[in-house]
Amino acid sequence: MEIAPEEIVKPSIKFSYSLTSLGTQVIHGVFQASLIFYFKEKMLLPEVYLFWAFMFFAIWNAINDPLFGWLSDKTKTKWGRRIPYLAVFTPIMAISFIFLWLSPTKGEVGELGVFFYMLILICIYDTAFTAALLVWTALGQELSMDHRERASIQVYSLALGVVGTLIALLLPSLFLDQPGREGFIYLTIILAIVQFITMSITALTVKERLEFSHVDEPMGFFDSFKNTLKRKSFLTTAIMNFFLIFVQSVFFGNLFFYTYYAIPEFNSDLLLLLVVGFTVVGVMFGTYYTVKVNEKKGVKTAMLRAIILHGLGFLLVGILPGIIAVIGFFFVGVGIYAAMTLFNVAFADVIDEDEVDTGRRREAGIMGINALVTKPAESFALGFIAIMLLLFKYTEPIGGEQQPQSDLTILGIKLAMGVIPALLAFLAAFVYSMNPLYGKHLEEIKTKMFKMHDEKKQKLQEILPKRAKE
Repeated sequence: MEIAPEEIVKPSIKFSYSLTSLGTQVIHGVFQASLIFYFKEKMLLPEVYLFWAFMFFAIWNAINDPLFGWLSDKTKTKWGRRIPYLAVFTPIMAISFIFLWLSPTKGEVGELGVFFYMLILICIYDTAFTAALLVWTALGQELSMDHRERASIQVYSLALGVVGTLIALLLPSLFLDQPGREGFIYLTIILAIVQFITMSITALTVKERLEFSHVDEPMGFFDSFKNTLKRKSFLTTAIMNFFLIFVQSVFFGNLFFYTYYAIPEFNSDLLLLLVVGFTVVGVMFGTYYTVKVNEKKGVKTAMLRAIILHGLGFLLVGILPGIIAVIGFFFVGVGIYAAMTLFNVAFADVIDEDEVDTGRRREAGIMGINALVTKPAESFALGFIAIMLLLFKYTEPIGGEQQPQSDLTILGIKLAMGVIPALLAFLAAFVYSMNPLYGKHLEEIKTKMFKMHDEKKQKLQEILPKRAKE
């Protein structure tokens, strides 16, 4: 089937839109991979404080997404309903990220002071991150209704996101294993500037489709919940996403612990390069493979195959001995495109179904309610790492020097990096296999949706001249 001309997105717009993927991954990758390591090894905050910080953070994480999603869907401005939020929260995200790492020390404010400083700053940062990323994701789903164009946009986003992730994983390692924290703080300032510039370019260059914000009447907050949570398509996709976010967050949050301690006989810097290298090669292969499967078999089949390979990779990391285990990271990388970006296309199908049923296009609202289910997964994952370190007797640095870890601690790090994420990935695939959006049923939804969009465009032409006169 040919792609309708109005659903084709110019490569320049795909690139401008995807710059936000680079910007968010540059700093959020550092947030995910370095936060627990930084506050444990540099700030010497005990595991118990880390655990409770992430549990309180999980509560806030669950509250703010549905609220911002609903507010965005009901916003009407001449710039649309997504761009204003992206423009406002981009600088807040950068500033709060910088201040997060400027925490006072235990000697200055005590353990409780460091705990509250970290908790407040991660909540401020996450509020800005949530608002900006939520509207950005909704904006991408509205740029085109064709699943092939949507997948193409996600390829652009993944390509730039991988660049951001590599920066976020490799550059901090140059400073985190050194005494002191000044070099790392300077790095975070530079990365925040990169984030601000790239996301600002998206806000200034990408235009919204106004037929959704000006024609559709917003749905009430509680009606939005009711109409979303009753959908089997939403629940299966959201639960799948919960497990994948948990797995991804454990992967990034445990990475430095794994590379520094899991294979003590191997150089940690070289191990980090091998882990990242195998993962990136897997991402490149997985992106090509998953896009091809999506084009021929559809989103559901592509997601399921990628998630299963993702789980297989973690299983190999957990059970293979010594340095051979890095082979598993290739398969971990194969599934990353699906886990980090293609799920947006899967959710777009859920939103298409919802629009056909309700007559309203409400990406941000549905993605916000999805975050109510899934966003705490990131906090739970960081709390899970803290608990695993506590249970398996992790030895913290002494005088700024990292200490050798016992066989028990190494076992705990490997379980957290391998077997447990593998089981959760397989569980994600099982849940998503029950999703009803595929085949003829999905084709019927798309046909009805395109007809509705033609009607909305006609109404927009009637509305805009009237509003121009007001």
